[in-house]
Amino acid sequence: MRELFDTIRANPWPFGAGLLVVVLMIIAENFGRGIQGGDAGGGGDFPDAAGCDGGDGGGGD
Repeated sequence: MRELFDTIRANPWPFGAGLLVVVLMIIAENFGRGIQGGDAGGGGDFPDAAGCDGGDGGGGD
């Protein structure tokens, strides 16, 4: 672990650039979801969340 920190300290640009890319991707995903109307239509990461009927979680008799 110490070697990893020494490497980052010696050359921080690749690690900083990777972190910046991750942050930009998260922001872009959130803006894209907002432009498309958000999760109001039942889309998004959990498509069946809007279709919940308030029951006990499904199952059958």
